[in-house]
Amino acid sequence: MITKLQDPAPKSKSTVNTTLNFMQVAEIRDSVLVLRESQMRVILAVSSTNFALKSQQEQEMIIGTFQGILNSIDYPIQIVVQNRKVNLDTYIEKLKTLEDTQSNDLLRVKMQEYIEYIQNIILEANIMEKNFYLIVGYDPITLQEGIFGSFLRALNPARIVKQKQEDFLSNRKRLMTRAEDISGKLGGLDLKINMLNTEQLIALMYNCYNPDTTDSIRLKDISSIDVEL
Repeated sequence: MITKLQDPAPKSKSTVNTTLNFMQVAEIRDSVLVLRESQMRVILAVSSTNFALKSQQEQEMIIGTFQGILNSIDYPIQIVVQNRKVNLDTYIEKLKTLEDTQSNDLLRVKMQEYIEYIQNIILEANIMEKNFYLIVGYDPITLQEGIFGSFLRALNPARIVKQKQEDFLSNRKRLMTRAEDISGKLGGLDLKINMLNTEQLIALMYNCYNPDTTDSIRLKDISSIDVEL
């Protein structure tokens, strides 16, 4: 499924063209990002660990294990750390709903005070959340077609989006093998790993390419995003 996200506000033709030229993702299909030159990527959401609270022995063990993981893989990975402003509007709405249904007057007052406290914190400081992603790559052109094949594809980019289904499934299988391999190895560090599915990838790409609107627009229903070939 190829996704094209509609902007909340109309943009000039020059702005849209600039954005499209900058974006390297050609399509999102079956939990896989397919780039303009057929490179394939999966994104793994990885939990964090409080390294500073570990003992020196535990820290050394984590560093040694992670070093061993990096030395054991023979495929490209990318580690991305994303800082985002936390949107607490939904949380506050739920608190107000609980306040309206609260029969105890004292608890209702305390609920109001807590809501005001949260709202004041939001006004005085930007509450940030940190997300960690591991991007695993597979390049069918480099591994299967060589330099000449890459040159031919560059001359005819339309072939990228018309890639045969059987070729895609074969390449996806190899990519998933890599994702499972690195997930298993990271599991030894007591980290939780979750591969983003198609809907989650759409939401992530939308937020990355629309940083100015993510505070005011919430993706309540991912299925409502406009999708076209």
